[in-house]
Amino acid sequence: MHTGFTHTFWSAVMTASTAFGAILLTAAGAAHAARPREHRAVLRAHRLLPPAVAAASTAAELLVGAAVLAFLLADPAAAAGPAAAQAVLYCAFAAYSAVLRTRRAGVPCGCFGAGTVSWAVAVRAVALAAGSAGCAALGAPQPVPDRWSCAAAGVVLAMAHHLVPAWRGSGGRKSRRGFR
Repeated sequence: MHTGFTHTFWSAVMTASTAFGAILLTAAGAAHAARPREHRAVLRAHRLLPPAVAAASTAAELLVGAAVLAFLLADPAAAAGPAAAQAVLYCAFAAYSAVLRTRRAGVPCGCFGAGTVSWAVAVRAVALAAGSAGCAALGAPQPVPDRWSCAAAGVVLAMAHHLVPAWRGSGGRKSRRGFR
């Protein structure tokens, strides 16, 4: 019984992490699709990949993120493939941001309004890759309440990921400016 609980616990943790990563991918893809010129300009500043890959990276973010969310909620038993694709994508992001941080510290990140590329961006990508790989390996929790709870936890994590920095940017004051 203890082993079943342990498996269920880690499956839920990995699924929540995977949902969080999928929400971030989808939001990033939507932001890049809304501002394609800005996305290409960031890639030009990086000087590692041609700006022409902006459309492909945007499509990958949108497709993988949406597929992971859809499978986690509709058919968690089939989520292993999309979760593995998400793990690969986050591994690529981790490597890319580590190379950027090493070779071109100070270039714009292009991640949700972050200033410059930091090691925190690379670490976040590694953590999300690990969560997605764990979800692909362990499988999403099968009972309906568990997977919806995991998706809700991912939404809460994604909201906190965006709201806490915005709140800090407002100097701790509850100002509407910090959330724009």
